[in-house]
Amino acid sequence: MAPRPLSPALILETALDILDHEGGAGLSMRAIAARLDVKAASLYYHVRNKDALLQALVDHVAHELLGDADLTAPWRELLTTMAVRLRGVLRTHPGAAAVVATKNVSPEVAQQIADRLGPPLAASLNTTTDRALLLAQSLFVLVAGLALAEFGDVPHEPVAPRAFYDAWFDLAVGTFLDGIDPP
Repeated sequence: MAPRPLSPALILETALDILDHEGGAGLSMRAIAARLDVKAASLYYHVRNKDALLQALVDHVAHELLGDADLTAPWRELLTTMAVRLRGVLRTHPGAAAVVATKNVSPEVAQQIADRLGPPLAASLNTTTDRALLLAQSLFVLVAGLALAEFGDVPHEPVAPRAFYDAWFDLAVGTFLDGIDPP
């Protein structure tokens, strides 16, 4: 089978695989190049540098978070769905938790999310778009922090059983959502 042509998507996929199995310490442009059996310099045609690659990773997770979400759902259902999706993405790619917890989405992706999520969430909450987006961002930070606690030591397994992290997630997200008091 012929190797897949080098592309930003293949580089990102490879970076995620390295993060998931070796953690952040194992991720470098050279490690990606070695895994793809290319020279590191050839990666820079597709990805400017490691920071740009990490930015692409965070933006990718943000896009997966909204995906095909029903933005007309009531606010609690919508925010719960987003929290569960984020946790699911980070459970699938545990090495990404540290990146997602410490790096913001790009301004372009932030604007796309604001334009797409802000108005329907604000309407459901009967609040301003700015407040609705701050609530969504706060939930994102909460879930990313929980995922960091659970997966942040990749390649080592989480220290507690999965049931512990499931209960923690349910309690933290439920408490956060219970604290939202739409006018």
